[in-house]
Amino acid sequence: MRCFSVALVTALLTSGVANADLVNPSVPTWRGDAGSLYYQWDSFSEAFAAPNFPTAPPFEFGSQVFNFVGGAQIVDGGIYSPGGLNVHVYGEGTPTSEVVLNVTYTSFDPSPTSVEAFVGGFGPGAEGEYFDYASSERTSSVFIGEGLFRVNDAYTFDLSSYEGSDTNWATFFKISGPNTLEGVSIDVQNVVPAPGVLAVLGLAGLAGRRRRG
Repeated sequence: MRCFSVALVTALLTSGVANADLVNPSVPTWRGDAGSLYYQWDSFSEAFAAPNFPTAPPFEFGSQVFNFVGGAQIVDGGIYSPGGLNVHVYGEGTPTSEVVLNVTYTSFDPSPTSVEAFVGGFGPGAEGEYFDYASSERTSSVFIGEGLFRVNDAYTFDLSSYEGSDTNWATFFKISGPNTLEGVSIDVQNVVPAPGVLAVLGLAGLAGRRRRG
């Protein structure tokens, strides 16, 4: 197990290191097309188990970002967590094509442990289907000193095989160790609109759900 000195962990908390912002994201060619969705977070206000609403487009509530690792705190608009990150992005509508997820974060060891997408129901006992990413790209990696790297990872999912009738989607990004989440964006292609408003209260049950084999 790698040990981190107090000085190095403190570096994640300093304003010069942990300035929240999305860095060099992958932008799909279909962004802005009819039927597509786009949301971006350049700062966060809730560190644990509470919704963060997009900074772009402004006043948009169709998607939310959550972190489900306790002990996290907001630092300069980013989510700093000494015990890792478990970042969920939730939205409404049924994706029928691609989803592109960008995650910008600062880390000693920028090696995510799990990245998945989900389409299905959010309530207790609801069904759904998980998807592995079809491709990934590290669009930015900058050494910023004190053993830290600021990176942006982009993941593309193909959800065209989903045949259910649910109108909710989610992505999950997990990484271990001290990290600061700085920015997130998500593009969802060819979405069938949901009939109602995203039910935030049902998300807690999905946070602890395991992928079925």
